[in-house]
Amino acid sequence: MEIIGVVEGKYFDDLQVGDAFGSSVTLTETHLVLGSALFGDFNPVHVNETFVQKGPFQKRIFPGPFTLGVMASSLGNFFAGTAVANTNISGKFLKPVFANDTVTTRWTIEALTYKEKLKAGFVELAGRCVNQHGHEVVESRAVVLVHSKPNVI
Repeated sequence: MEIIGVVEGKYFDDLQVGDAFGSSVTLTETHLVLGSALFGDFNPVHVNETFVQKGPFQKRIFPGPFTLGVMASSLGNFFAGTAVANTNISGKFLKPVFANDTVTTRWTIEALTYKEKLKAGFVELAGRCVNQHGHEVVESRAVVLVHSKPNVI
C-alpha cells in the first residue's frame, strides 16, 4: 500500500556532520496577524500601524518567536516521523522580519551523539535564517533527538 502525502524523515543513521537542509517561505500579513494572536503578543510593534510609523522600522515586525518557529518547522519536516523530541532551540534575532519578506532557513549538522540505550541520537545543528535581500535575520542553534533505523527481521 502506498501512502500519499506522508514524508518520511531522516533517521539518525542517515546523517553526517556537515549535512545541510532548509526551506523558504514568504511571510504574509496573514502570518503576522495570526502569529501575533497565537502568541498573544499584542505589542504595538506587531499590531499597530500608526505606532510603528513613529519608530525605527516604519512598519510592523514579526514576533521573534514566530520567525524562530518558522525555522523550527523545517526541522520538523526534515525529521518527520523520526524525531523523538526537539530538546533545545535558541535564537538570536539580528534584524526585523516584515510582512511579505521571503525567509530562507538553512540548518547544518554540527555534531552527532548516539545513545545506544535510547536507540536514538542527539543531532546538534546551527541554523541561519536570511531574508530575500540576503540579510541574516536569525541565528539559531538546536538539538533534536532522532530515532535510529528500526531493525528489520
